[in-house]
Amino acid sequence: MLRALCEYYDCLRARNDEALVPAGYSRVNVSWNLVLRPDGGIKDILPYVEEKVIGKKTGTVGREEIFPFRNSIPGIAAETVDHREKYLFGLVWDKESQSLRAEPKALEAFEKNKEVNLSFLEDIRAPLAQAYRIFLQTWVPQEHTEESALQKLGKDFAAAKFVITLEGEEALPLNALPEVKAKWEESLRAPAVGAETVVGQCAVCGRVLPLARLHDNIMGIPGGQSTGMNLVSFNNTAFESYGREQSYNSSISVEAMKKYTGALNYLISSGVHRQKLGDMTLLFWANTKDREDPYVDTFLQGLFPASGEEDETIKKVFESMVQGLEADLAGVDFSTPFYILGIKPNASRLSVKLFERNTFGNLMRNVARHCRDLRFSPEDKQLALWEIDRALQSPNVTESGDPALQAKLLTAVIRGTPYPQTLFNTLVRRCRTDHDDPGKKFYSISTTRARILRACLRRKNVFQEEEYLMLQENSPDTAYQLGRLFAVLEKIQGEALGDLNATIKDKYFSSACTTPALVFPRLLRLAQPHLAKLEDGNRIFKEKMLQQILGSLDEGFPRSLSIERQGMFILGYYQQRQKVYEKKEKGE
Repeated sequence: MLRALCEYYDCLRARNDEALVPAGYSRVNVSWNLVLRPDGGIKDILPYVEEKVIGKKTGTVGREEIFPFRNSIPGIAAETVDHREKYLFGLVWDKESQSLRAEPKALEAFEKNKEVNLSFLEDIRAPLAQAYRIFLQTWVPQEHTEESALQKLGKDFAAAKFVITLEGEEALPLNALPEVKAKWEESLRAPAVGAETVVGQCAVCGRVLPLARLHDNIMGIPGGQSTGMNLVSFNNTAFESYGREQSYNSSISVEAMKKYTGALNYLISSGVHRQKLGDMTLLFWANTKDREDPYVDTFLQGLFPASGEEDETIKKVFESMVQGLEADLAGVDFSTPFYILGIKPNASRLSVKLFERNTFGNLMRNVARHCRDLRFSPEDKQLALWEIDRALQSPNVTESGDPALQAKLLTAVIRGTPYPQTLFNTLVRRCRTDHDDPGKKFYSISTTRARILRACLRRKNVFQEEEYLMLQENSPDTAYQLGRLFAVLEKIQGEALGDLNATIKDKYFSSACTTPALVFPRLLRLAQPHLAKLEDGNRIFKEKMLQQILGSLDEGFPRSLSIERQGMFILGYYQQRQKVYEKKEKGE
């Protein structure tokens, strides 16, 4: 996995992707601008934001800035051109008193920042750099707890991030000064290799290189810590061996570490390489030095179809694949390796829930087969993975579904294997126990649920691919015919008695689905007076339907049905119910 991320980093560098953070730098979301006077005093603190379209609305968000690399290690550790409030001012926001306070750790952070940046900026003569040096030399945190420019931030001061500019030149922050960048990059080109440097064979590239003691943080994971998280880390001596401490145990070189963390942070910050599935964040990419858009867009079209505007070319290509036809997409080599990585936060670390590598062509053929299995007809719209997850939930709960099941479902889709048994079991149980609520437009056996049910049965090889796309009146499957029978009996009751508070579906569906022999004789007896209330033509039509279905039950009414047979029962019920209401709409 780390090797694949390193290779992807090289691809990004080869195509000069502007969104890739340069080596030795970090991307930071900043919301405030600390404006200094030439004498080092605070002129003002201004919002440092921009308007951005979020969903369908336009909102104000902080601006992204590139800073010299942040280690984000535990404890007090200042950075070159630090942007954090505690390090800049030596103050923290106290929630109880609603005021600024100079606490010991904040004072220590300020002194560390002062030491690091006075040294770094010493020979830089730019007016802004000199103004910041004066600020650091003259600022006394304990004397500025009532500073008006800081007071007006209020509670926003907590965890605020700043750029530093000079009065009259507010568009050029300190971190972007050419002199600052030049000196920083010079320090990167000449890394110090001292007695403490550990050299070893890199587990990723195989070369003998300096090893990374600590690995850079991965930023922006939903549900994770705002300060970042680690993918590779050691914080307990029980995990250490051969006398090595911390991440020296992983034997990953600094070079490889910078590459894989850079690639991960790029993917997470990207708007097109990331999707949320339950508590898992999915990252996906194609290892190509050419344009990556067609690969990613086609993948998204298959698993996360957009509800708004779609690329018609991409849509047509994927539809061809769903129909089993050869697809040709400009700029796409279907032999290109394509990767899918699923990660989730776990305390201060990231856990890997899924990692899949395949050629883009094989992967998309599996996704196309999944979409094909989920359709009754070519006109059916694609179901996104989140729609499948929502279909498994009770209408009375609002929580998201089982994260483990979501991961297993995604794995089955991209590998072309049978869907997880838990998916099928959960779906059958929901169909049996949920009750229709027309007022909320909820139906226990909806088209979405029926499509998923058929796909599960198809993957179990219960029937062939072309079967049960529509009602099969001559099906040899007893459970399917029993589902049809129940739908006809429900229709007879509805036409005879009109709207009821509780229909036979509300009272008997679950037991009819599991133990037909105990329920259907009673239902057939109850149907006789209902038939008598129908007009002659309608009654004769319904009696013939009952006779046709009963005549196909060579085994009679089974004492019980297995979970697979219950699925066939529900499928038969759904398709017959669709048919009888279709006839009603046509006036038959």
